[in-house]
Amino acid sequence: MAGSTQEPSPLDLTDVRVRRTWSRLSEAVVRLAAERPVEEVAVADLVRAAGVNRSTFYKHAPSPAEVLKRVLYADLDRLRADWIAETEAVGPLPESWQGATTALAEHVLRYEAVYTAGLVGQRSPVLQQLLVEHLRTSVRVYVARDPEVLPAGAGPVEWRTDAWSRFVAHGQVGVMEAWLSLRGERDVALFVEAVEAVLPAWISPRRG
Repeated sequence: MAGSTQEPSPLDLTDVRVRRTWSRLSEAVVRLAAERPVEEVAVADLVRAAGVNRSTFYKHAPSPAEVLKRVLYADLDRLRADWIAETEAVGPLPESWQGATTALAEHVLRYEAVYTAGLVGQRSPVLQQLLVEHLRTSVRVYVARDPEVLPAGAGPVEWRTDAWSRFVAHGQVGVMEAWLSLRGERDVALFVEAVEAVLPAWISPRRG
């Protein structure tokens, strides 16, 4: 995949032209990544689809994968912000985690073709790592909200938090890959129930 090693300058999103160009790049990369893993999308493909030139592209991002990551992270960050607000306002954390799992499935459905092209067959490390990092951070937020949920065990608390958050994140992404591999209409309830069944008792709503 062609790209630049030079990081672009921060975007001035108050500039209408910058916002318009970013919107065109965002829409184009989602279309292209729905056809094949984003790692296989060349800069030439993206600028052609978006109707911009290379120099303009590199002012916005170093690679097509980075554009897609920013698009997806924007939605995932919004979901996490909503979830954090919910955990501060409601009671049992497990019920909140169930809601977060449902919201994640709905996010994936909004970009279903992209995730199917990238996750089925593990063809896109970019997408896999993106979801793992989102979930790992969410677990750490969960533990910070109520440190007593973290299982006792060997090693310092910070290490156990990191280890368990990685375990949960990778496991949930594995369920996501299996879910996307099914033919037919996606059943959000199936995904949520499968996640609940495999997660450890300290975080799963139905296994406490």
